[in-house]
Amino acid sequence: MITTEDQIAAWNRYAEAKRRADKTLVMEDGLAAIRAWKEFNNVFLPEDRHFPLDAIPSNTAVFPVHKTRPPGVR
Repeated sequence: MITTEDQIAAWNRYAEAKRRADKTLVMEDGLAAIRAWKEFNNVFLPEDRHFPLDAIPSNTAVFPVHKTRPPGVR
């Protein structure tokens, strides 16, 4: 069972990572905040529903639609 102290510690790790990311605006700090958010959520989820902590590899490219289509075309 997860204790209240574990919950508070996970929250504090996330809050600190988020503050740092907001202050520095560095991508790596943002990614660290995302990971801390997932860790915090995982405290409350059953193990089979945990968020993966690392990005799932993907071979799909996302193209900015506004640059590939003329204005007004949907």
